[in-house]
Amino acid sequence: MLVLAVLLAGCAGGASPSASTGSVRLSVANFTTIPVTLVVNGAVIEIVAPGVAEDPGKAPLPPLPWSVETRSPSGRVLSTMTVKPGDSAGSFGGAVRADLTCGRLDIWSGPLMAGPDPSRHCD
Repeated sequence: MLVLAVLLAGCAGGASPSASTGSVRLSVANFTTIPVTLVVNGAVIEIVAPGVAEDPGKAPLPPLPWSVETRSPSGRVLSTMTVKPGDSAGSFGGAVRADLTCGRLDIWSGPLMAGPDPSRHCD
């Protein structure tokens, strides 16, 4: 969890703006060994490199609700979640975690996800 917090703190000051619609944010932590494609409502938002944790911001997000997917380089869906208005309010938000053989992938809207150290690697 400390690694995730440190990486996110390091990314917070980067040049990439937050992916948000109003006060709703979308964050990703790709602790796998593969690039992961982030898709919202059928549109590719960003390809997230291995080991990167950030609020993607290269493309604007559509209005809520969001159907969020992550995909492997071959197009296989790794995770899905839906974010509706109000999901990020208060101390809870929407989140999905995928524990893969090559690492862990977290996508969330709202507060930072907690959990075990994501430093697993593929063989």
